[in-house]
Amino acid sequence: MAWCLGRRGWRGVAGALLGLAMGQSALAAETPVVRVQGETVAVASRGDAADDPAIWRHPTAPERSRILGTDKQRGLEVYDLQGTRLQSLPVGKLNNVDLRQDVSLDQRRMDVAVATHREDGRLAVFEIDAEGSVSLMGLVPTGLEENYGLCLYRHGDELHVFTNAKEGHYLQHRLEIVQGEPHLELLRYFRLGSQPEGCVADDARSLLFVGEERVGVWVMPASPEAATCRELVIEARAPLKPDIEGLALYGDQYLIVSSQGNDSFAVLEASPPYVLLGIFRIEGHPESGADSVVETDGIEVSSQGFGRRFATGLMVVHSGSNAAQNQNYKYLDWAQVAAALDLPGRE
Repeated sequence: MAWCLGRRGWRGVAGALLGLAMGQSALAAETPVVRVQGETVAVASRGDAADDPAIWRHPTAPERSRILGTDKQRGLEVYDLQGTRLQSLPVGKLNNVDLRQDVSLDQRRMDVAVATHREDGRLAVFEIDAEGSVSLMGLVPTGLEENYGLCLYRHGDELHVFTNAKEGHYLQHRLEIVQGEPHLELLRYFRLGSQPEGCVADDARSLLFVGEERVGVWVMPASPEAATCRELVIEARAPLKPDIEGLALYGDQYLIVSSQGNDSFAVLEASPPYVLLGIFRIEGHPESGADSVVETDGIEVSSQGFGRRFATGLMVVHSGSNAAQNQNYKYLDWAQVAAALDLPGRE
């Protein structure tokens, strides 16, 4: 299925549903299971609090990398790869977070994280220094009453922010920083037919993947000059189930989708025809006390190495359950995901 949207409205474009490589037959097979390899301490807030992670990689010592995670009742948490909380920034009700490293802003190169601030429709913009310490640069309004999902996109030398609202509105802004103060310039608007949240941009291919929770995952051009046509990549039906939540890219190879409705994760090829390669679930680690992953919202993955524990990549997922404690984030060794699904090209 494909749709084209004008800058000021909708127009449907006839298309055909993409065939899923696995389809209904995946339900008959036993779903592979991947074991948790680590977890963060619990977030400070009770109830539905943790939501979305981002991965910052240390430029010279990958084992000293950082995980950023939102506490949507309080602010931003920063963890090391052992799951220890290193920073807690009480800047308000943050929902989704994303980051890019080594971008040109404010006449220098910097690492930047941006998060949606749900209280007043603003974005929280953070700088990350060379050792992974995070500091708030400022809050900037988007024009939406309540920000929900977010992802960043590197457009040449520019850094763009995609932000959405529950009603389906999507805004694309250029982020600029002038003398330490963040500013947004609106570039494009489009709208989905129902509630979105997760999105992820493929910078190299200039593509944007967006999740529509009860419909599925769409792909469309990320460039602000492009028409807002989109194509359905995978539907929110068997072997997935609504709600579609987090999206992440493992390099240019794989698109990972969190299917919150049945506590599973889909791995697809990240290029056309977006073949579904497999589905997996995440079980706990009895020896460490980490429990299984359920009701996942945000996810993130990196194809880079992070020391011996995560030599071929790291995946971080939110978990809606954390035994008798508040919610937290779980760490996965990507090598185990690749082995469980027998992914092409794995080492």
